Amino acid sequence: MTTALIYSEKYLEHKPSEWHPERPERLRAIVDALRRANLWSLPSVQVIEPTPASRADIELVHDREYIALIERLSGLCKPLDSDTPVDANTFELALLAAGGAIKAGEVVAARDATNAFALVRPPGHHASRGHGGGFCYFNNLAIMIEHLRRRHGVKRVFVLDFDAHHGNGTQEIFYEDPSVLFMSIHQDGRTLYPGTGFVHEIGSGEGEGHTVNVPLRPGSADAEYASVMQELFLPLSEAFKPELIAVSAGMDAHADDPLTQLGLSTSAYGWLTRYVVKQAGKLCGGRVVLVLEGGYAVDAVAGAAVNIVRVLTGWSPPLPTEQKRPEVVDDIRRALADCWRL
Repeated sequence: MTTALIYSEKYLEHKPSEWHPERPERLRAIVDALRRANLWSLPSVQVIEPTPASRADIELVHDREYIALIERLSGLCKPLDSDTPVDANTFELALLAAGGAIKAGEVVAARDATNAFALVRPPGHHASRGHGGGFCYFNNLAIMIEHLRRRHGVKRVFVLDFDAHHGNGTQEIFYEDPSVLFMSIHQDGRTLYPGTGFVHEIGSGEGEGHTVNVPLRPGSADAEYASVMQELFLPLSEAFKPELIAVSAGMDAHADDPLTQLGLSTSAYGWLTRYVVKQAGKLCGGRVVLVLEGGYAVDAVAGAAVNIVRVLTGWSPPLPTEQKRPEVVDDIRRALADCWRL
């Protein structure tokens, strides 16, 4: 088993402001923790320097007018919105973040690595075709998927988004697309940005049933997540039969996160990843790509990332023995009854 870590020191140059939660220390702490854990230098780990995505790659997902807007705001150093500042190097670094996700996908698609983790900034899952926000400019994971579909023949991708915030941008991009099954586990949108991701949002047209939202009440923790993975992730992925599993790996569902009200432990990120890796081994030759999203408690993010990479490199942590079934699981089963047998 070979794991690729995609990283550039240039990602640390993205500095929205001193007060902003999406700050360089997040990624610096992850890399330092991986080095202390001797994961950075494992013989089975490749650390790969990314190159920027091309404009053509960005246009696979985003409207040209929106791309031009980000480029223009970067030149003017004007914010996209009140939460999403734009500096002189934002456009350049957003291209590099998308390029990092593409590189992660390429090495796995080409089987140069079994799995990969794109340690990129800025994040991307709130960016839709024509809008950004929530600290996101371009949708790194969606760009990676479209690149792989068009240039590497990947046809079916299961997306698991376990960031505490709903991946509204990714959902919008693939909402009518039956070749991507998007499953988001997040804090209830009635209590957290971006206010979307409800059970009735299941896709439309040919994509009906290919969007699965699991909005959890504040305070939900390991036991609820374990139930969701067992009762929804496993049967859905088996029914869909993906060629690749892609993960929007946000770590802000951690109990220590200052922006959210969920309760995941640090160890949960290990067994969540074990569910993914084990299922990928069963369904798609082990092909897994993770792309870093949110997570704003620096020490918690670092510990979670260490557990994720340990699993990617072969560790099998015990699965949780306690499961607590969220009421929303029954609602999801009813919403998807015409599409999947769950």
